[in-house]
Amino acid sequence: MDLSFGNPLGAWALAGVPVILAIHFLQRQARSVVTSTLFLLEQIGPVNAQGRRLERLRNSLPLWLQLLAVLLVTWLLVQPRWLRADSAQTIVLVLDSSVSMQAFRAELDAALPPQIERLKNAAARTEWIVLESDPARPTVYSGPNDRDALAAINAWQPRLGSHDAGPALRAARALPRENGAVIFVTDHVTAIPEGVDLVAVGKPMTNVGFSGLATDGPEWTALVRNPSDEPQNPTWFVETLGGITTDPVALTIAPGQTQVLRGRLPDGVDRITLRLSEDEFPLDDQLPIQRPEPKRLRLAVQAGTPFDAFFKRLVDSLPSVEPAEESEAAVRLLAYNPLAPGAANGDAVVLVSDPAPSARYRTGDIFAEEEPLTTDLSWQSLIVRETLGMPRRDGDRVLLWQGEHPLIFLRPAADDVTGPGGKRGTALVVNFDLRQSNAERLPAFVILLHRFLEGVRSNEVAPESKNVETNQRLDVALRADGGVPVINGESENRSISPNSILRAPAEPGFFTVSQGDVSLVNGAAFFADAREADFRAAASTDTLAAKQRELVERNSRQDLLTPVWALALLGVCVASWAAVGRKERAA
Repeated sequence: MDLSFGNPLGAWALAGVPVILAIHFLQRQARSVVTSTLFLLEQIGPVNAQGRRLERLRNSLPLWLQLLAVLLVTWLLVQPRWLRADSAQTIVLVLDSSVSMQAFRAELDAALPPQIERLKNAAARTEWIVLESDPARPTVYSGPNDRDALAAINAWQPRLGSHDAGPALRAARALPRENGAVIFVTDHVTAIPEGVDLVAVGKPMTNVGFSGLATDGPEWTALVRNPSDEPQNPTWFVETLGGITTDPVALTIAPGQTQVLRGRLPDGVDRITLRLSEDEFPLDDQLPIQRPEPKRLRLAVQAGTPFDAFFKRLVDSLPSVEPAEESEAAVRLLAYNPLAPGAANGDAVVLVSDPAPSARYRTGDIFAEEEPLTTDLSWQSLIVRETLGMPRRDGDRVLLWQGEHPLIFLRPAADDVTGPGGKRGTALVVNFDLRQSNAERLPAFVILLHRFLEGVRSNEVAPESKNVETNQRLDVALRADGGVPVINGESENRSISPNSILRAPAEPGFFTVSQGDVSLVNGAAFFADAREADFRAAASTDTLAAKQRELVERNSRQDLLTPVWALALLGVCVASWAAVGRKERAA
């Protein structure tokens, strides 16, 4: 369509047409009566003394002139513009990837088509680019067809939790170049960067859902939250994979409060699902639970060392430990004698054993390097005697210093040296005699050892079972020669390249991660983003009117006959005035 209007609201001037017609309906035609006697005037008085009444619309020149004047005024007010044949624009739609958008699919499908139609009519050619606010997701659509763009939006599913859309919006602003628009489509009114327009399709609504899960073996604890401003009375029940369900239990949850549900997985049952009565946001109405089972940590302990008692206490504090021969172990607990040094290849915890420790205590400030193993650990109460240690070498990463002396460090194996299982591995070296310090009684020291050993466990290629949040990153160790890992779940099937980040399914449900014919993870993904489940701030708004007028003005030219129409309006008004005057004089 080549014709567009800079001010569509000017069409309201057409309301003058029924007004003029009503006026002419109410007019009564004057009657001429010729008489020679004045007393006969009494006989021609009005028959109806109740006032004017509707008469048949009479064809007259003033009527048509006045109607023409209204049409000319309307034409001038709507500011007709003719699109240039060479005009082109780029419209970028950024869709809010937050899962809360799933509650407003009907509103989204109703709001976008008319907006896209109006934007399309603002230029002769339009390039459409549809993106998500999740920069990790691919482009939803890119091309010149608005119908295809709408079809791609209809097929799109928001999958991300609460996040900042700012980076995606700032990147999108560079796409339209000189001519176009960037539109953020969301479900609430939010601050947006300059140069971005907003279309919000949300509305406030009540919602009750699960907001958290904790497990301790077969014991589970679930949270049910009511983020609305009114008390809610949902029911909940337990469902097993065999279709067996418990009787519904009613809850009463005050506004803004959370209730705690507790239970236990039945013997022989590894998976259950907690369900709430359904509402408009079904993602948090179900909570799948998998019986957790961490990877088995294959561990070998050097026997006959001064630290046998400590090693036993350390092993007893670890879950799911499997004793193993040194040649098959994933990690080893070793003692190091400075007078008879030996190599520690592969993953290991190495404690220095000094046969003749000094009675003097080390001096100097103790400080930790910024490393994941030492994060948020306090070492200021550590006391260490002077002892012989393991000589430091290039490549060691010191975790804890006292003055210039490295107390704890990480030592990677040499490039040409491998440990059990063919792994190079890394040794955690405690470079002082544990017996000549108070380290064993410090929480920081025990936590450091646990962090290191759990890191070794996470790098093991072994099966495990766990509960995770939807879209949570999965740290799964993969076999180097095992092929592409695949996530197969009730809600999602997808293949992932070996180098990509594995994530749990975007919707609640049970899933497995396998590599070849080996199952690596049996898991349950549950939705627990309380911010996305709170719809009190959801709202609808639209800031596109000004942008549409701007695009129309930029891509079109004014009607060149506007001065002619203005003069014609002046002439019609004068002609109408003259015609009415002649009619009155004739009457």
